[in-house]
Amino acid sequence: MSNLFRIHIRPEGGSDDMVATFRHCRENGLLGVGWRVEGLANTNDWDIYEQASNGVHDSIQQPRYIQNNVKLGDLVWTRSPDAQYYLARVTSGWEYWTSREGRENDIDIGNVFRCEFCPVGIDEVPGVIVSSFGARGHSIQRVRSSSALAYSQHRWNQCTEDRFYDVDLADFPDIFTMLDFKETEDVVFLYLQSEGWYVVPNSREGNTLRFEFMVVHPEIGERALIQVKCGDAELNVDDYADNDYRIFLFQANELYCGQPADNVTCITRDQLERFLQDSVEWLPQSIRTKLEMVANP
Repeated sequence: MSNLFRIHIRPEGGSDDMVATFRHCRENGLLGVGWRVEGLANTNDWDIYEQASNGVHDSIQQPRYIQNNVKLGDLVWTRSPDAQYYLARVTSGWEYWTSREGRENDIDIGNVFRCEFCPVGIDEVPGVIVSSFGARGHSIQRVRSSSALAYSQHRWNQCTEDRFYDVDLADFPDIFTMLDFKETEDVVFLYLQSEGWYVVPNSREGNTLRFEFMVVHPEIGERALIQVKCGDAELNVDDYADNDYRIFLFQANELYCGQPADNVTCITRDQLERFLQDSVEWLPQSIRTKLEMVANP
């Protein structure tokens, strides 16, 4: 059973040159983190590295995480400094490795795993992966999403002539897993416009900052505020009931709680899915691409 990870290549030591560091990873077929130990020879013996790092680093939590968790056959998403996404297939476990070129250029990568790379267009990257690069967290961490894993396995099979992974289509993502936050917000935006609501440009003001945007309905003269959440972040209707405006909520996994309120409308996934299917011919290309991908795995 393979696992799925995402890793930032963002050196904080050494030359701190993200472009050179990412190029070093690509050219040498590896990904990893820093925590180098000057003078330590290349090794795949964890005990040797751990002992050598004593007194050099206060913590080696991230190298230890790689050593304990990243294994042959796992998949890892990464992103270059110019926002090109790559899916990588792990071909080795942890090792401590530096090259003469890397040392001469002060490349802050030492705790690595070997891998093969496949470039992936942004329109083909699951939203949960895109969001993971914007969220706070460690340099490398596991993506705990069975649908994102199934899609990543499928996408890797497309990168090669060999089918490395048997993909369980029951876990294949739906459209809301594939859309990132901005795309989800755009879908809600377009859906409400199709229902007669018009977005007010630059509508985020001091008293509406926790909302995505404001809409108005010219026929009834009503205003409403919109809140959109993805992932596991719940939306509690009680938090919006005491408001002078009408409120539209959308939670991509329908994680709503609280009591019904007259001024709060929870948009359902079914409503947006029907809208997407009816509107597919004129939707933005990135959304159309993702709709086609989930429909034809």
